Amino acid sequence: MLFRIRSKLLLYFIVLVVLLTSVGFIFYNSSEKLLNEYDDSFEQFLLLNDISQRTNVMTEKLHAYILDKEESYLEDYRKEKIKLIKDQKRLYQEMNTNDITLINYKNMIDSFLDEGDATVGAFQKDDINHYSDHFNEVLKIASFLQESTLALLNNKLTDYQNFYDQMEKQSHYYKLMSISLFAAAFFLSTLLALWISGGITKPISLLSRAAKEISKGNLSGADIKITTKDELKPLTETFNQMRMNLRQLVTEIKQKSELDKLLKELELRSLQNQINPHFLFNTLNTVSKMAYLEEAEQTSRLIVSVAALLRYNLSDFNKASTLREEVRIVKEYFFIQQTRFGERIEFATDIDDSCLDIEIPSLILQPLVENAFIHGVESFEENAEIRLRIYRKRDRIHVEVIDNGDGMDEATKKRLLTYVEGADSEEVYEPEKSKGHSTGIGVKNVIRRLQLFYQRNDIVEIESELKKGTNFRLTIPNVVRGGS
Repeated sequence: MLFRIRSKLLLYFIVLVVLLTSVGFIFYNSSEKLLNEYDDSFEQFLLLNDISQRTNVMTEKLHAYILDKEESYLEDYRKEKIKLIKDQKRLYQEMNTNDITLINYKNMIDSFLDEGDATVGAFQKDDINHYSDHFNEVLKIASFLQESTLALLNNKLTDYQNFYDQMEKQSHYYKLMSISLFAAAFFLSTLLALWISGGITKPISLLSRAAKEISKGNLSGADIKITTKDELKPLTETFNQMRMNLRQLVTEIKQKSELDKLLKELELRSLQNQINPHFLFNTLNTVSKMAYLEEAEQTSRLIVSVAALLRYNLSDFNKASTLREEVRIVKEYFFIQQTRFGERIEFATDIDDSCLDIEIPSLILQPLVENAFIHGVESFEENAEIRLRIYRKRDRIHVEVIDNGDGMDEATKKRLLTYVEGADSEEVYEPEKSKGHSTGIGVKNVIRRLQLFYQRNDIVEIESELKKGTNFRLTIPNVVRGGS
């Protein structure tokens, strides 16, 4: 059976839970019963004590009212009277009403209340003789009530002693029963545990030993024999299949390793045949000098710009640059494009020199200027303009790349701003990679490197409208790298 182990475990836990629940339920009922009996006895003690104290308070309030004629004492007397009547009712509900002593006790409370009311009535009529007699009766009955209360308490204490003896016998019985039940539960759970573990641990031990051999690199062991028909059977079969697959995989890896070695040798020879960038730079410098000697100064200047741009583009991206160096390369790019397109495009700069010495990732400005050129103004036949502004505003250095080109539609702008805020979208607006005069580094790449460099997302702002151009603004913290 496929679910035999689970069935064993479920059976084990069901039996164990039933046993423990039964023991707990028995203990709960017994303890609840004892607690209720104890509470009842204790409540009766408290009730008798309340009645005794309340009669004393009523007597004192009545006496104070007679002496001082203060209505507050009479009001207190009446409040205590109401409480005494409620206690009298509770007494009959909670105690044996056939007890002659309790009947006499009730009658005394009734007499006490009647004499108290008679005292008040006579006093309010200024009938001195009668209220004096009634008050004396109140005192006598209160004294009798105190004695009767003590007698009832004494009887209850005697009954409580019998109850306590019975409770001790029940406690001893419950103790023996609990020991027996726990012993039975322990014995049965032990048998079930041995039965279940015996069917699981043996095949697991075989699997464990085989796994250790594999960890040592020994894949040649014999298949593990299947001794159970539960979930461990497919596990053992899978393990045997896995070991066979590993043997085949190791063989394939060895063969692939030999092939990779041959391909690496071919790749190394191919790399050795590529043009060395330093050779290219030296060649450009030589051509530039020759053009200068031949008085082709514009050509010489163009070659110098191309060489500078090429050298910077082949530098290490992981190495930080400065804003001043970025501006220098952008000016070289401006010169190349100005030479190419002539009066069709105008490049302008407005730069605060005091802002240029901060650290910035390399190849940041050139891709943004390329983006403005390719997507903004390249198609213009005239009056195209790209401006680079750098200025300080509060604790930020603002770098703006502004063009008067086609601008972005709202959907493109929204996607790009969504990425700026931290969303990773593959549809973010980026320059075309096919343009021959592009670095191939997109806007998304620039934004992400800036965010990682400064450890914050609020680096980029974009203002753009269709047919009204685009302002791509970097807001760079004016702090050293690693600051907040």
